[in-house]
Amino acid sequence: MDERELVEKAKKDKKYFEILYEMYFDKIYSYIYYRTFNHPITEDLTSETFMKVLRSLDRFEWKENGSFSAWIFRIAQNVVNDYYRSKKEFVDIEKISDSSWLRNPEEELLDKVEKDIIKSALSKLTKDQQEVVILRYSANMKFHEIAKVKNKSDVAVRALFFRAIHSLKEMLLKEVHESE
Repeated sequence: MDERELVEKAKKDKKYFEILYEMYFDKIYSYIYYRTFNHPITEDLTSETFMKVLRSLDRFEWKENGSFSAWIFRIAQNVVNDYYRSKKEFVDIEKISDSSWLRNPEEELLDKVEKDIIKSALSKLTKDQQEVVILRYSANMKFHEIAKVKNKSDVAVRALFFRAIHSLKEMLLKEVHESE
């Protein structure tokens, strides 16, 4: 059963929504996590995303060059943006911290170092570059899918991505050279 058929069945019978949920949960969770770096907030926002998807599924319409994947990620993007807007403050990506889910001191230290490196590098990119990298790597989305989510052309998304990767590479190489 392809995505289109599954979505149409889910509109009529909510038991098919569970299949859509299973298909997209990890991708949406990962996308939101790399926007918040906080597991409890990610869990809440992921739940909110899927509730909005479920409530508005009947209104989803297939458009030329549109996809369900782009639609659901746009909802997730809006949920995260609404969350930060409601806080009425800018949340610096480097100040976000949540290590409550870590298992032991060794893992905590390794995860903290890895998380700090990722947060530091991502924070130096533009917001658009951050989102493109997160969608590409955390959600495993293809460039044409990201283009639909971001309402940009494939070429623009590829350019954003490659500039971001180039910047990240330069930052990480500089960090390695400075630590030697």
